[in-house]
Amino acid sequence: MPFIYDETQIEWPEDGSEPAPPRASDFVYLPSPEFGGVKEPVQFSLDAPAEVAAPAPADEGTPPFVSGEPPRRSILDRLFRRWSPAASQQRRDRKFERQFHRAKLEHQRRSQLLLSTMIPPLRAAGARRAYCRYDGGNDEGFSWLDHYESERGNRIDLNVLAERLFEMNVHDRLRDAGFGLLTATSKDQKLAELRGFASGWLVDDWATRLFGGSFGTGEYSMFGAFWVDLETCTITDDPNAEPAVQNITIAE
Repeated sequence: MPFIYDETQIEWPEDGSEPAPPRASDFVYLPSPEFGGVKEPVQFSLDAPAEVAAPAPADEGTPPFVSGEPPRRSILDRLFRRWSPAASQQRRDRKFERQFHRAKLEHQRRSQLLLSTMIPPLRAAGARRAYCRYDGGNDEGFSWLDHYESERGNRIDLNVLAERLFEMNVHDRLRDAGFGLLTATSKDQKLAELRGFASGWLVDDWATRLFGGSFGTGEYSMFGAFWVDLETCTITDDPNAEPAVQNITIAE
């Protein structure tokens, strides 16, 4: 899926200086299954997300002891063996798991809300495809927009696209949808925030989906690019991506 340069094979200079950056020819393309990503093309939906239900309150049982005093167990606790240090830890673990699961569902809901709010107006503004790039290394992944295209393959200027989105009140829709980072009041500020959503938020969401839910790397550097078809709602990695990077160094 990405082009990979394995950093575990780097030979460090004996004088303690930094090794020379790799060349583009040192990177090897990995298909999605070998990298650990999902099968392509990655499909996404524009259906409006459902609200995440609040978890039912858990039975915390008898509280653990406080201030050095032993726990007070009721007759029922002793009879049914409902309290012990191990059981108390298990309840805490289950509570954490429920909270983690709910946070994951809420993240998925927000992601779906972003797509369902942004993609239809982008289509209405004339965008049919997006070409995005990514790079990273050592557990950090970065993505950014290269360009949007029309049905005929012409590139659409991001400022023009933001203006069209503004005319369709997309900024207000995002704010009403609960994206609280929207604080702009003037038109210029709102256009800047719309550019940020179209070139940042969406691209990060697409990259995360392409990489199977996470966007980190490891002991290697990587770069790549992908296409997003706004009509078919699919994401496809580009196996012929040029080595255009922003956050790693590639020797010429």
